[in-house]
Amino acid sequence: MSRFTTTGGQFVGWSHLPHFGVSLYQVVVRKCTGHIPRQPWIPFSARRTLESCLRPNFHVWEVGAGFSTLWLSDRVAKVTSIEASRDWHERLSAIIRQEKITNVDLRWEWEAERMAAFSELPDGSLDLVFIDGGPRGICLERGFAKVRRGGYVYLDNWDTKKFWGDAATFPARHAAEIARTESFFDYVPAQVGVYEGLLLTKA
Repeated sequence: MSRFTTTGGQFVGWSHLPHFGVSLYQVVVRKCTGHIPRQPWIPFSARRTLESCLRPNFHVWEVGAGFSTLWLSDRVAKVTSIEASRDWHERLSAIIRQEKITNVDLRWEWEAERMAAFSELPDGSLDLVFIDGGPRGICLERGFAKVRRGGYVYLDNWDTKKFWGDAATFPARHAAEIARTESFFDYVPAQVGVYEGLLLTKA
């Protein structure tokens, strides 16, 4: 990853270069004041597209909690979020209590197998699986079946192939079950670097 390309060498694109200034400003503010923007730390263009997809009745399952959890909770009916970091879990729990947020089920779980456990869910019961942590490849392999037809799977840091292992070939192997694949090469909030997000729409 560089200032203008992903780890795989994909150029950010001329239309996204203005986001460099936004990210740089947020980095300076974060380092000087400790303030972290309350936004999902995913590519700006991915956030814009996801926002257009979300509906008030959606049930979202998130692996890897963060400010994305709070952002999602403002837009959907329910967010179940699995987080491995005790510090982040406690920080987010405090915000949820303080702001009386009632549609987030935030769970602390650091064991990889349990983070990737979707067994409590019927197939086709989720509107969005959002993967930004945990054993990402296993979460993708298991979580995809839990998404309804026409629902979504968002994969953050898709350019970092070591996160995904054998699941890096998942879109190709399951092409018949995927109606649309959309990649986002862009900057993210409060970090000066280019990352890739991948959004799958289930057929």
